[in-house]
Parts: sequence; structure tokens; C-alpha cells
Amino acid sequence: MTDKNSSGSTVKYSPGLSLRQKAVSLRKSLDDCRSRNAELISQLERTEFESKLLREINTAITSTFELQEILSLILQVLTTLVNTQGVSVLLVNETDNTLRIAESYGLSTKDIENFYIYYARLNEGIFYEMTIEKKPRFFDCDTGIFPLLLSVPLISRNKVIGFLNIHSMYKNKPLTDEKTLLVYTLANQASIAISNAQMFNAMREQAIMDQCTGLYNFRHFQQRLDEEMVSAEENREPLSLMILDIDHFKHVNDTWGHLYGDTVLRELANLLKRNVRSGDTVCRYGGEEFAVIFPRCDHQVALRIAERIRVRIEETTANDRRGIFKEPITVSIGVSGFVTGISKNILIRQADLALYWAKNNGRNRSHVFNPELERDYEIYCKK
Repeated sequence: MTDKNSSGSTVKYSPGLSLRQKAVSLRKSLDDCRSRNAELISQLERTEFESKLLREINTAITSTFELQEILSLILQVLTTLVNTQGVSVLLVNETDNTLRIAESYGLSTKDIENFYIYYARLNEGIFYEMTIEKKPRFFDCDTGIFPLLLSVPLISRNKVIGFLNIHSMYKNKPLTDEKTLLVYTLANQASIAISNAQMFNAMREQAIMDQCTGLYNFRHFQQRLDEEMVSAEENREPLSLMILDIDHFKHVNDTWGHLYGDTVLRELANLLKRNVRSGDTVCRYGGEEFAVIFPRCDHQVALRIAERIRVRIEETTANDRRGIFKEPITVSIGVSGFVTGISKNILIRQADLALYWAKNNGRNRSHVFNPELERDYEIYCKK
């Protein structure tokens, strides 16, 4: 004999069962239904939560063009949704065809070292294969060198721009099919946001870069000097400015042509970048002039750096083993130091006056501003 319970499922009764046994059977069936309903409700709530979080992360990562902020948000959501413990985003550097770890959580120092030793170059290996295939790949729990469970290519305009990786799960929980689909969804959103941020940053860089030398342009120099002066004022730190001018550059262009002149500018720009600190700002000031902003550096130290640069340029161009320079190149340099209360224009003028002194006292030398230069310049202008 059969009957149907309140959930619609069929309950079988064996003849001869007592009323008590029938009640127990019905209660068990009802408990099973309640358990299944609770599981379905829990799954529905979880799905709604995940969908809401994905919508929120999509809004968040598409509302900013700051790449590091986007990457941090992506990994935060990934660890929340999928219960991951080790995650990373790798981005492709097209200039040298390499990968870099742009953001990561849960990777050890050894893991990071191994990545750069074995996987950073994109000319071979698993990431090169995935770049060609453009498909996600699952891995065993232990790859031996670099831990990987799942790697998903980040694709924009049919080109792989990076990878979203899961290295380990929280408390070794399994990476289920449902969680994997969430990773794929997040990877799609991440690809769009990262690509947009990269394009925005590229346009921003082009707006502040000098195309000939690859240095910051005059516009950025003005902005950066404003920022550094405010910082120096607020923190009561020294700040120095150096302006460098190539000696007899008109002769270089007239003798060897403007294409060679551009080569000289590029080579000197590279030499300047190699001989300053990472926090210093090197700019093309205009024509054959360069400027370097030295934060947290007083004018006497800046003068020593300027003199070192001057000597390095002279020696490099006079003993050129690469055959780039057709004749030795020398430079004249003026240095000024920030003093509380002076304006940007005055700081620049003081460096210019020091440069003017160097140019008018034999060239190929460095000089630091002192108040007497103002008087000398006024006398010169009156002649």
C-alpha cells in the first residue's frame, strides 16, 4: 500500500505495520524533506550572496583605473568566494615577453623566487602553452617547483594579458565545479578591468613622457616639482634641483645631423637614469636641457651627484667602446636647493643662474647657486 506525504513524495507501507511504525516512517520521510529543503534554501542563499558579490566586485573594479587597486579587489573577492588561501595575478610584460607577479596572497618567498627562476620567461613552459591554447588548466596539488591548482588565462581582445591562479585552498577544501565556475566568471570580469586600466595608464604615460628620450616631459616636471616642494615644506626635508645643458649642441646637430642629435639625447637620458636614485625624477626640460629633482637631498650632496654625472658623461663619450658617439660630449650643470618660503619659479631660476655661471665660465663644469649669482646676472644684463 502507498500514500503520499505533504511534500508530494510517495511513502510505501508494508502490510501488517503497526500504527507506531507507520508514524516513525512518516516522521523520517518528513525529516528528509525538511533536510533537503534546508539544503536547497542554503544553496539558494549562497548563490544569491555570490551573485551579489560578483555584481559588487564588477562595479568596484570597473569604477577605477588604478591597476593595483583592481588587482587587490580581485584577490580579496576570490579568497572570499572560493575559500582560497594562496592566489595570484600574473601579468604579461610585452616589452621583454615575461610574466611578473602583479599581486599575490599566500605565496612564500621561496615560491616567488622559484616562479622568477623557472616561469617568468614566456618562451617556454606551462604558461607559454596556456598563452597559445588560451584555456584554463588544472594541476596536481604539488607541481614540485611552483604550487598550482588552477590557472585561468586573462584574455582581452583575443590576447592573453595575464593569468589568475589558485595555488592552495583554505584548510585543503576541494575546488568544486561550482567554485571553479565562480573563478571563471571572476577571471572574465578581471580581464576587462585590467585591460581598461592598462590602456588608461598607457595613455596617461604618453601624456607625460617625452617621445624622443623616454623621460618625463616638461609638463610632468612642473607637476612633480610642485608635489616635492609641498612634501619638503610639510616634512621639513631638503630638496634640490639640477638643470643640465649639453655644451655646443648646435654644433652637434649642424655637424652630424638631427637624427644623430636625437641619439645623443637618448643616450644621455639613459645615462642620467642610471646615475640617480630610484626616487629621483629625471625629465627632459627642453631642447638639449635635462632636469633632475632630488627629494630628501640637500644642495651640497646634489652638487656632488651633478659633478659625478658630468664626469661620467665626459668619460663615457670620450671612451665610447660601442661606437655611438662621434665625438666627446660635455655638459654644464646648475644646482639649487629648496629653502622654506621660496616659490617654484625662484627655485628654477636659481638653478638656471648656476647653470648660466657654468656655461659662461668655461663650460663642462657644475655649479651650485649662491646669492652673488643674482648680482652678477644683473650686471651682465645691464651691459
